Amino acid sequence: METIREQNPPDRILFVADNYGSHHAKLTQQRADELGIEFVFIPPHSPTLNAIEPLWKSLKREISPEIYEDKDHFRQFLTETFLRLSHRLSFAVDWIDTFLPDVQKLR
Repeated sequence: METIREQNPPDRILFVADNYGSHHAKLTQQRADELGIEFVFIPPHSPTLNAIEPLWKSLKREISPEIYEDKDHFRQFLTETFLRLSHRLSFAVDWIDTFLPDVQKLR
């Protein structure tokens, strides 16, 4: 959250989050308040509203057909695949355009 605030000092920041426990934690909410970041929680069991879901779907599609020598090989492949896919912003662009058409994009 600190990095997001540093990169967008004067802007209003809405953080769209699912209902994962750490997102609701007092410490998380307190720090968000200190930084002037507002949380918007999506309804439970709403995968189409969660921008990370297309990334997880792509990740599962790529790791499923592989055969791994051992857990280290699996971890390495998983990490490399996640990093490669997550650096492509295209997985979130459609979601942003659909659900947040009038919101200014963060830098």
